[in-house]
Amino acid sequence: MSEPARQSESRGDAGEAAVYLRVVGCGNPHAGDDSVGLEVVRRLRARGEGACELLEMPQASVEMLDLLQGAGVVLFVDAVSSGAPPGTVHLAPLPSSVIEPRALGSLSGHGWGLAEMLGLAGALGRPTPRLMLLGVEVGTVGPGEARTPAVEGAIQIVVEKFPQLRVFLTGAGQGEGHDFRRFPPGDTTFPISTGDAPIAVGGQ
Repeated sequence: MSEPARQSESRGDAGEAAVYLRVVGCGNPHAGDDSVGLEVVRRLRARGEGACELLEMPQASVEMLDLLQGAGVVLFVDAVSSGAPPGTVHLAPLPSSVIEPRALGSLSGHGWGLAEMLGLAGALGRPTPRLMLLGVEVGTVGPGEARTPAVEGAIQIVVEKFPQLRVFLTGAGQGEGHDFRRFPPGDTTFPISTGDAPIAVGGQ
């Protein structure tokens, strides 16, 4: 397995060892909508988003444990498949009983995933930052296929609204509450409100 691609980092004052928010794009770059997490991180990097650390993780591996070090919040951006319309954006704490990321929720070829990472961190006594999932509902994930228009639209909204999301996750309230929030395709109120109460974790 390859190590997460640490291609863009934001550091504070000299000697500061870590950033507060770490964003990790996950997925398969060659499988249509499954590449959404990687694409979000790449577009944020292209926009010069420097207030957080941006990483790419095409495949789950034991190096995931390194992601827990030095961050107050780790945001995984990944494709999800829950039956909602393609392009729906989900924002949820991890681990979640409501929805799980495609790349991290299922075991990799070496038997490694999110549950294994958290289990090992606990066994080693390592502190765990707050983990969040920004999931985009997929349409097509066939090899070599292009991303669907609905998912492209979701990527655009997420990238445009990322400064608000960053403040929401790292501000005084730090995304207070552990609610699962769902934003239908084209909903530009992301990331704050859909107009309805957030969906409680464990609900539908």
